[in-house]
Amino acid sequence: MSKILLAAFLLFFSQLHNVRAAAPKIGEAAPQLKLTGLLQTAGKMDQSIQSLQGKVLVLEFWATWCAPCVAAMPHLNSLSEKYKSRGVQFISITDQEATKAKLFLKKRAITGWVGLDTDRTMYKAYEVTTIPFTVIIGADGLVAGYSEGSKLSEAMLEQVLAGKKLSAPSVLSDKVAASPANPEATKPIYELSIRPSTGKETLIITSTTFYKTTGASALDVLKVAFDATLKPIEITAPLPEGRFDVVATNPTKDSPEWAWRAQLQQMLQDVWGIMVQPENKEVEVYELTVSPAAEQRLRKADANERASHQSSEDRTLAGSNVSVDVLAKTLQDVLATPVVNATNLSGNYDYNFDYDNSKPEVLLKSVEQEMGLNLRRTKRLTNFMVIRSKSAAAL
Repeated sequence: MSKILLAAFLLFFSQLHNVRAAAPKIGEAAPQLKLTGLLQTAGKMDQSIQSLQGKVLVLEFWATWCAPCVAAMPHLNSLSEKYKSRGVQFISITDQEATKAKLFLKKRAITGWVGLDTDRTMYKAYEVTTIPFTVIIGADGLVAGYSEGSKLSEAMLEQVLAGKKLSAPSVLSDKVAASPANPEATKPIYELSIRPSTGKETLIITSTTFYKTTGASALDVLKVAFDATLKPIEITAPLPEGRFDVVATNPTKDSPEWAWRAQLQQMLQDVWGIMVQPENKEVEVYELTVSPAAEQRLRKADANERASHQSSEDRTLAGSNVSVDVLAKTLQDVLATPVVNATNLSGNYDYNFDYDNSKPEVLLKSVEQEMGLNLRRTKRLTNFMVIRSKSAAAL
């Protein structure tokens, strides 16, 4: 499964790992390390931070819901163990609360310290916009380089230990975007458009009044347009390849909520020569049910948490503040088989799963061990989104 970052309510996906231009440049002084808490250290936090003087620091920005972060942990743990006796301190920094971090650490080890940045002071200092994101600071207190955890190497650490700076990766180069002097003067009153995407970044924003995506596949656009993100899909028509930028807005301020959907549905079917219809079929499905162990294993999300995240990377699935309906859809995508939520569970949950595309039993076992939920095969009448070509449908 490709790398994805998802928010289930206000959807924001990003595959490009970068920082803004305001982040300290390589060779500049690193911002003072200010954390709201520090786990896996001995003694008081202030004393621990003072003990870092003269050491090389590796700051790894992460979250429990970030699958690429979780996937990189074994590699970072190995480096941390190898270099801890040579004056290198790894600090994994999260903006999540201590309770959530501690629950995660009971199941997945992080070698080194875990820094809590609940007021996002360090995130702001380095202008971190996506994770995982890694900052390497030299023993002289200057920023030696930026990286991603999975790409941090022994050669890079040796270079920093030798007092050298790392070359800046391309993802950190400043980007200049042209913008009109008065953006409101050029803002369209109504917009319905689709064009090939030229960028690498994927962004999806969905609301009751508009939809905007950049770098999305044709299928991803269709799922949002037809409100079918949780449904199984049957495709019998070839869909356009590549990525697309799409904008759809409600025609007027007084339009009903989601009015843009009908407009976008018609445009996509006309432009791509397809017909999209709901259809019920009796098919093999996985039924998601609750086991007796669920009460002890389910991790309820913080009631005050507003954002919802899901991501995947390198045989790891992770999520935070996710409903069981949305979780079932994620499992469905991985298993390539419809998943029906028969748990009757309400509320949102956190999770971290292992999976192997060639061995579905790995995911089934992980779901049971992590959440106390079972996936069993059965047959059920299931509502599909069926995509056909217009020419075939006319026959």
